[in-house]
Amino acid sequence: MLFLLLPDIPSTHIYAEVVWVHVPTEISGPPEFKKEFSRNLTSNFVLFIVSILVGLLVVPFYIDTLGLAAYGIIPLATSFTNYVVLVLESLNAAISRFLTIHLQQSDLAGVTRIFNTALITIMAFVLLLAPVAVVIAWFTPDLFNIADLERESVFLLFALVFLSSLITALRSPFSAVMYALNKIHYINYITLVYTLASIGIIVAFFTVETPSVYYVGLAYFLAATLSLVLTVLVSRAVYNKIPISLSCFSRERFNEITGLARWILVDQIGTLLLLQLSLIIVNREFGTAAGGEYAMVVIFFNLLWSITGLITSVLSPMYYTYYARRHFATIHDLSVVSVKCVGLVMALPIALISLFSPQLLTIWVGEEFAHLSLLMWALLIPLTTIVAVRPLILSYAAYNRVRVPAIATIAAGLLNLVLAVALPHTSGLGMYGVAFAFVLALWLRNVVFVPWYAARVQGVSPAVFYGPAVPGTLAYIALVAVSYPLISVLAVPASVVDIALVAGAISLVYIAIVARVILTGPERDLIRSILPSPVSQRVPSWLL
Repeated sequence: MLFLLLPDIPSTHIYAEVVWVHVPTEISGPPEFKKEFSRNLTSNFVLFIVSILVGLLVVPFYIDTLGLAAYGIIPLATSFTNYVVLVLESLNAAISRFLTIHLQQSDLAGVTRIFNTALITIMAFVLLLAPVAVVIAWFTPDLFNIADLERESVFLLFALVFLSSLITALRSPFSAVMYALNKIHYINYITLVYTLASIGIIVAFFTVETPSVYYVGLAYFLAATLSLVLTVLVSRAVYNKIPISLSCFSRERFNEITGLARWILVDQIGTLLLLQLSLIIVNREFGTAAGGEYAMVVIFFNLLWSITGLITSVLSPMYYTYYARRHFATIHDLSVVSVKCVGLVMALPIALISLFSPQLLTIWVGEEFAHLSLLMWALLIPLTTIVAVRPLILSYAAYNRVRVPAIATIAAGLLNLVLAVALPHTSGLGMYGVAFAFVLALWLRNVVFVPWYAARVQGVSPAVFYGPAVPGTLAYIALVAVSYPLISVLAVPASVVDIALVAGAISLVYIAIVARVILTGPERDLIRSILPSPVSQRVPSWLL
């Protein structure tokens, strides 16, 4: 429930050569924009830390109380439901773009029509999808091997998770208002309440009643209802100039929103085929016990993917704002800086999780699962390059150029499907074959296609965006090569203190080298300008 991810106006700023970094003053924006960016980044960090803690603690809790097979069905339910609510997610992405652009252009009449059209449209889709979701939930137990689980509990799990997703979708127009005003920190705080409420309700039910997967679905449903109420209240407090009225529905805006949403939907179908199909195939082909093991490893992948999503989410209003103001040169420069910085930032946690994978698995779920570290390496080795280019998706989303990327994502998703079904049996790799299929398809889509298409949209050479992804990849390789001999001497299991000390030492050295050797002066100034004031004031001048 915590996992997330799009473009024809030519750029007026064309480079003939590779541009590594050029940071004009527009990137940091006016003072209030920097202030919101800092708040957004801080709240994203807090949300991420809490998500990590919850994600790591809840798995052994589920395994101890429900068993491995029952645990395997929970992430399957949360991922499977995403296919049902794709239409609503695509509408949400389209609403956010149009609301941001019209708000930045001070077009209150346009904002009112877009908001009400979006709200009425989503409510209609929710009413249509609710019975469909229940029917699908009824048949899902027959699709998977649940011999050790009660059919009724599995049905209720899927049905309640489906319905909670629909309730969450009703938040979209209200969240989009906060998003358009760059108040992402409020959205993060509500998500934080949702996360803590859902896990708190689960623990309470498991303590008072006999543990059952049904209570997991019920907790999601109750927490989603709470988050909807909070979203409406906070959104109206932030910006109350938009009247809510059926008469404000606009067929023109409906066509505009659904026209964009249609291709975003295609893109999201492909994204789900890429990101979540592997778990379904492992459960289907190898049983829920194998699915539970695969899900343990995928949690680390999803956490790292979510870190990147949290970083890029604070950039997306900036892309839309610059597009609304016709600052195409700034969009280009922001894209170059973002790719380089995201790659360098993500190289460190990806490398540390790869290097400490046996120790982490042992401490987390037990020494009998340490063998899954090989699967962890298979998923994480190419991840730095894959995530580095994700900001470029925002750049061509701002230009409303989504059709070609949607087709490319669907093609990659179908390739993943074909390879994931074929490789495990033809090569004898088992669920490792599913992992290789997933990584290959995702790499082709992100690393090969995304920079090329973003360059085409912005009217620059593809080398402009391939180049900035290289430093992060080289940083990951260097971290692994230098640190592996040091980490390999740690015992399995190692203590948390040992891991923290070694990881901390590696991180300090890496951050110092990146800050003083790899980053340029303008990049360091940019990073310092967007850090929260209490943090930027305490960062030593020799470091940043």
